[in-house]
Amino acid sequence: MKKIFLIAGLIALALSAHAAQPQQDPAAKQKLPIYMQPTKEQRKAFKQRGKKIKQLAKQYRKATSADEKANIKAQMTQIVSDATDAGMNWALERVAAEKENLIAWEQKLQERQKSLEEIKTRRVEEILSGEAEQRYKLAKKRWKQEMKELKRKMK
Repeated sequence: MKKIFLIAGLIALALSAHAAQPQQDPAAKQKLPIYMQPTKEQRKAFKQRGKKIKQLAKQYRKATSADEKANIKAQMTQIVSDATDAGMNWALERVAAEKENLIAWEQKLQERQKSLEEIKTRRVEEILSGEAEQRYKLAKKRWKQEMKELKRKMK
């Protein structure tokens, strides 16, 4: 009887812990922007390391001698270390790229703030003349071409 209450208590605890977890926003599951995604070579290396780790884990479970297990463990330690280093380097590269992007963006904004009144006047004229709509269409077309090029480079 105590076992039933214990199991029921564990189930209730697990359910309450699951309910207490914040639900992920569907937008959080979206893919990273193209420029932040790992390259084809990085993805390939990641898959190869995963396969090697699975293979070594099977070998470790089947190994009978302590020397064999120690050898396999050393190999796995090296692979996991390499994988962790690669992941950390990738993240650091992304942070550095974002910092550069942010600095460039901030400099552009500072330049624009110097001539804010002129920009406002010019925009009104562009909207009234129809030039703004033409620029928008050209910019949209150019952006699509750039995204196609980035996707092609990432593959």
